[in-house]
Amino acid sequence: MSYKDPQQTGQKVAESAMRSVKERNTIQQQNAQAPSELETNLKSVVQGGINMLQAKKNAMRKFNKAVLKEENKLYEKVGGFTTSYAGYDAKAEVFFGDLISNYSTIKTHLDNGTMKDAQLGKRDLASIKNLIDDYGKAIPKVLATAQAITEAADVAGKNGMGAANTLSVTGAPPGQLAILKKIASGGASGQDIDLIHEGGTIILVDNKTGARLNIKEFNAAMEDKNNPYLRYVPDLSKGMTNNYNAFTKNHKDEMIDTYTKVQDGVDPNSPEAVRTMSIDQENDLKSAMMGAYRMDWKSGKPSKEFRTGGGFEKMIGQYGESIWEDKMPNSLTKGLEYPMEPPMYGTQAYKAYYETYYEPILDYLATMSINNNAVDVQRQSQNPDAWEEKYGSGTSFDKTYKGTAEEYDRKMDDFLGDEQRLSKVKPGEVITLPDGRKIRKKS
Repeated sequence: MSYKDPQQTGQKVAESAMRSVKERNTIQQQNAQAPSELETNLKSVVQGGINMLQAKKNAMRKFNKAVLKEENKLYEKVGGFTTSYAGYDAKAEVFFGDLISNYSTIKTHLDNGTMKDAQLGKRDLASIKNLIDDYGKAIPKVLATAQAITEAADVAGKNGMGAANTLSVTGAPPGQLAILKKIASGGASGQDIDLIHEGGTIILVDNKTGARLNIKEFNAAMEDKNNPYLRYVPDLSKGMTNNYNAFTKNHKDEMIDTYTKVQDGVDPNSPEAVRTMSIDQENDLKSAMMGAYRMDWKSGKPSKEFRTGGGFEKMIGQYGESIWEDKMPNSLTKGLEYPMEPPMYGTQAYKAYYETYYEPILDYLATMSINNNAVDVQRQSQNPDAWEEKYGSGTSFDKTYKGTAEEYDRKMDDFLGDEQRLSKVKPGEVITLPDGRKIRKKS
C-alpha cells in the first residue's frame, strides 16, 4: 500500500503477490538447504513438569483445522482465493486515514512556519511515511504467506502433522499465523484484526486471541532464510534411505549378508528368494546406524557411552528441533521442548542432553529408517512366531553348535536314531534338532 493510494488496486496487489510468491519459493529453497540458527542458550536440559511441547502441537493442530475449515467456506462462497481484504479494509482505512490526517496537519504547520519544533515535525513526517511504506511492503507478502499456510495445512489434513512440508511447530506461533490468514481471508474474520501504532511500527492485534504481529519484524523475517512464518517440517526420507543402504547394500546396490540373509539352501539370485532379518541382526544394524562411540578426551579411547550419530549426525545438527518436536511421538519426547542451543560434547551438561534428547533421536531415526526401507525383508521383530516357524530361531542356523563334543554327538544321535545314520551326515551340513535348534556337523 502506497502513501498516496493506501487502498491499492486489486491489479497492483495481485502483481505484488506474484512477486512475493517468488520470494517465498526462494526462501523455501533456502530453508531446505541451510541449517537452522541456534538462538538461545540452554537454560535447563530437563524441563520436568513443563509440557510446552504438547501445547505447541495442540495449538498447531487446531490452527491447521481452522485454516482448512475457513478455506472450505471461502471456496464455497467466492469460488477460490481472493486478494480482497473485505472485513479488514474498514479498519485499515480508518487507521491510515488518521495517519494521513496527522501527516497533513504536521506538513501544514511546517509549510506555514507555525511548528514549534520543526526537526521533531520532520521526524514525525518521516515516521508516518515509513509506516505506510512498511505496510505496503507487507500486504502482498501477507497474501503469499497466507496461501502457503493454506497449502501446508492441506498437506497436514491429508498426511497428518509432522509430515514433510507441513508447518513446523518450531516456527511462528499459530496465533500470528492466524492473523495473516484473517487479513487475507476476504471474509468477516478480518474484522478481528486491529491496527495500532506502537514503537515506531504498526502492530496487528487479534482482538479475539490477543495475538500480536509486528509489521516491521514480519517484513524482516520474510527476507531471512530462516523465515519462521514459512518454516516447514523437513523431508528426511532421502537421508534415512541413504543411511540404511550404506549398511545393507554394496556399491552395485545389491543386498549384502551382514544384516540380512537369504535362507540356507535358497539361491539368492532366485526371484523367490526372501531376505530375513533376525532380532539380533536388526539390533546390530540399529547400533551401526547410530554411529561409533565418541573418543574420550581424557583417556583417548572410545567413550562407550556417547555415540556420534553416524550418518544422522548432520541431520540432527540441522533439524534436531523439528525432528524432536514435529516428528517424534509424545511417548518418546515426554512433552519436553528441544533445547534451542544443545551443549557441546565434553561439557558438564552434555550427558543429560545426550540421554534425554540425542540418544532417543538417534534410536528413533535408526528405527524409522529400518521400518521405512526394509519393506522387502522378513523381519523377526514384526511377527516373531511366524518368523520362527518359517525361518528358524535367530541367526543360529548360520553358526556352529557351541556345545561340547559329547553333547553334540548325543543330540545328533537323538535326532538321527543311530550311529549309522549319524555317519551319513556330511561335515558342514545343517540339521534341525527336535528342540528347534539348527546345528552344523563338525568335520
